[in-house]
Amino acid sequence: MACSNVGSPTYCKSSTVLSLSLSNLFSFQFEESPLTVIETSEEAFSLISVELNFIYEVLYTKVVVVHSRVGYVFRFLSFSAVLVALLLFNSFEKRIKLHHIDVGITYMLLLGAIGLDTIAFFKLIFSDWTVISLKEKKKKSWIYGIFERYLKLKRPSCFTSSPYCLDWARRIFFRRWSESVSSFNLIDYCLKERPKLNKVIDCGDTVWLKVIDTFGLRDFRDKMKYVSSKPLDKKLWEFIFEELKKKSKVANDPETAKRICSARGYWVLQDIPWNSDSTTLMPYVSDVDYDQSLLLWHIATEICYNNDNAKGRKDDNIKFSKTLSDYMLYLLVMQPTMMSSIAGIGQIRFRDTCAEAKRFFSRSELKQREEQSEACKRIHEVNTDVRPVAVKGDRSKSVLFDASILAKELDNKFKGKKWELMSAVWVELLSYAANHCRANTHAQLLSKGGELVTFVWLSMAHFGIGEQFQISKGHARAELIVGK
Repeated sequence: MACSNVGSPTYCKSSTVLSLSLSNLFSFQFEESPLTVIETSEEAFSLISVELNFIYEVLYTKVVVVHSRVGYVFRFLSFSAVLVALLLFNSFEKRIKLHHIDVGITYMLLLGAIGLDTIAFFKLIFSDWTVISLKEKKKKSWIYGIFERYLKLKRPSCFTSSPYCLDWARRIFFRRWSESVSSFNLIDYCLKERPKLNKVIDCGDTVWLKVIDTFGLRDFRDKMKYVSSKPLDKKLWEFIFEELKKKSKVANDPETAKRICSARGYWVLQDIPWNSDSTTLMPYVSDVDYDQSLLLWHIATEICYNNDNAKGRKDDNIKFSKTLSDYMLYLLVMQPTMMSSIAGIGQIRFRDTCAEAKRFFSRSELKQREEQSEACKRIHEVNTDVRPVAVKGDRSKSVLFDASILAKELDNKFKGKKWELMSAVWVELLSYAANHCRANTHAQLLSKGGELVTFVWLSMAHFGIGEQFQISKGHARAELIVGK
């Protein structure tokens, strides 16, 4: 397989796979969905990377002008003008008495301009647009071979096994998106934000937070302190891809496709492999709002993760669940604009849950060495025979101890199948978010390096299970409607 689908037969078979209608800002037309042809997750990932790169360049750069004849002419004139200015200055500066500092600064500016133009020229040549132009020619030239080798450098790092130093250089100069997954953990956040035992330190922290709030920097501070990121794992993407592919195979009619799009856990729970006990989990996905469900499953995942880690369990599904759990909470809390259409009162629920968790942790004596696992153990051990809502009433939107009940259900009734089920539920929660977030918010994230949720969104569109993509019977085409 070529390292990028830009020049691959599958991509070129659908050379109009992606067309952007700028009059509608963000309108896709898929003439022939290539993911119905592509079998491997790597090919799909490479293809979507290229498509998102095209979208980014059209929306955020001058690529439409640069790749036109007028653009070529103006770029040549611009470079020529700077080069002539450099030659003229070089010939006259010795005749005219100028201060050596002024001469140095002028040379620096002119050479810098030439350097920037040269870099822009090479980026223009070695671009996906150029590869497509070469591919459209009937005969392959030796130039195309050079481009194919260059495209290997743009291959996603999760599918490469190059030495660390080469991979590091490739990430800086050749990657198409951030290639990372952010994470934010509620338990970790609450443990570090809870009141300190030392009253002086606690008072100082309170004053500092009030100062930060005055300048509106609380979110920035939380992002810098509590959000981390790690490279996207190849196995995680393969798992997500296979889950979406499996759903696409049963979406044979619009009604089924619509049900898959609106599922946020119940499709997984009603699947054949699970026993009848899965119905006990339905209230945690279908009888609650999306933001409430996400918080419930996040805390339950963290409790189960720390309990099983203490027992030394190793399983890919554990890693998948943990990564997606922290990533989805990051989207809910740190990307509120993107999640605004589905988050509901997610921010209020998060704050109330954090407040209850901080109070609970402050009353508990936790071991410093294993604080997080100890905290999860304490939550898990809380007596929940009486439903939390009967104790606290409706005023608090906290889901802390409801999540404890969910964790106990998972531990007691699913055991060996627990992590397989949880990882599948998390993919469904991710798919729901990807499918119901507005198209323009996906576009905005491209300017910040891109997000995994956007890859999932475009994958669903290719598979024909995207709610925002309407299929016309007269043409094999799916069109994204911006307003939805």
